[in-house]
Amino acid sequence: MAAHVLIVDSISANRILLKVKLAGAFVQVEQAASAGEALDLLQADLPDLLVLGGDLVDMSALTLCAKIKENPAFAHLPILLVHTDGSRADRIAALRAGADDAFEMSVTTDALLARIRSIMRARNSYEELRLREQAGRLPGLADAMQGFDRPAQVLIAGHSTATGQEWCRQLQRIVPYGLRSQPLPEIMRDMSQFSAPDAIVISLQTALPEDALRLLAEVRARATTREAAVLVVLDENNDSARVNALDLGANDVLSDGFDAEEAALRLDSMIARKRLADRLRKRVDDGLAAAVTDPLTGLFNRRYAMPHLSKMAQHADTQRGDFAVMLADLDHFKRVNDRFGHAAGDMVLAEVARRMRRCLSQTDLIARMGGEEFLIVAQTDNAEDAAKIAERLCDAVRTEPVALRGRDIQIPVTVSIGVAMGSDMLKAKKNALPNCAKSHEAIASALIDRADQALYGAKAEGRDKVTLSLPAA
Repeated sequence: MAAHVLIVDSISANRILLKVKLAGAFVQVEQAASAGEALDLLQADLPDLLVLGGDLVDMSALTLCAKIKENPAFAHLPILLVHTDGSRADRIAALRAGADDAFEMSVTTDALLARIRSIMRARNSYEELRLREQAGRLPGLADAMQGFDRPAQVLIAGHSTATGQEWCRQLQRIVPYGLRSQPLPEIMRDMSQFSAPDAIVISLQTALPEDALRLLAEVRARATTREAAVLVVLDENNDSARVNALDLGANDVLSDGFDAEEAALRLDSMIARKRLADRLRKRVDDGLAAAVTDPLTGLFNRRYAMPHLSKMAQHADTQRGDFAVMLADLDHFKRVNDRFGHAAGDMVLAEVARRMRRCLSQTDLIARMGGEEFLIVAQTDNAEDAAKIAERLCDAVRTEPVALRGRDIQIPVTVSIGVAMGSDMLKAKKNALPNCAKSHEAIASALIDRADQALYGAKAEGRDKVTLSLPAA
């Protein structure tokens, strides 16, 4: 879907000129002739980008920009000012008012569109994260996002040691960030060894841009640095270098040499957006983890376990391997709840889960399927080895009673386990079901059923036992 751009300018000729410049950006353009009209349009339908032209009949562009940024509903709306004379003073004023960038009206179409592309990439990434976070929000995960305790870390990638050190010295006077500098060639060599900074300032010499652009591409290609904010500093105003830097992934560009005050303002904005995205990303990750994790034991839950088991069946089918599916059930668990209370029962479940997890390898799966029942999926070559794993689990649970914290009570606990081998079911189902995702899901469910039948056998034999399922007919 085309991006929605609102152009605001009291002079119709300016609006037309800006609309023509945006024609190559595949955007949907809306126009307003005054600040009041713009504010009404923002309330009705928030655009993806706001482009402010010359001073308006009812308010200056800077005043409107500041007013918009003061409203929490519009705080993340990107704003470009395209009415300045291109002076440093105008850029500083625009950045202080909350604009993302400022251009003179004579800006080339290529430079303007490149900046818009970089802004829209950042906005689209933010919106995707925000929507995923909202869609995945679960009860108990809707707390306010916490701030960061540590100061942001900024790496200065100078074209020379002296350049990087001088930029650090100038920035140290006005920013609260941790700063360090390193020449471009050394950073390329050492990238795999240092922790990712929040932002990277890259010096680009327009006569020899290759090292800077190569570093920029490398930053965006590596998972460890991909989310870092990047500010590129050109040694002279050069549209080609600016466009190349923005299209390779720079978040922003200082187009006419290093200016500490302007760099600080741009870094403030970039780092604030980056940290907001980090918080959203963490919320999304936490939400995904909560969706597949049992909160009591910290183990995976059924929602995660069944697709995992299906994938294990598919892998074993294609690689001719084998695996064991075990269902473990605490013996006489109802008596624990009835005698000591459900809080005590929860402590027992958590402790049993911890003991069993310690007996398994990192590649094995253990999940709480519900109540006092656990699923274990272990990679093993034969039923004998699977039985040994199950016996170890029984021993770990039986070895000592569970001590209730804060109460002088020791609760003896045992577990019964039923075991089914994946290869038995794969052989039985090979001719009955096609080799597709649905068949592996059916095999996973059938393995659970067979392990459950074996578990009933273990219970019938007196509990605290391991029973192996017979091969399928």
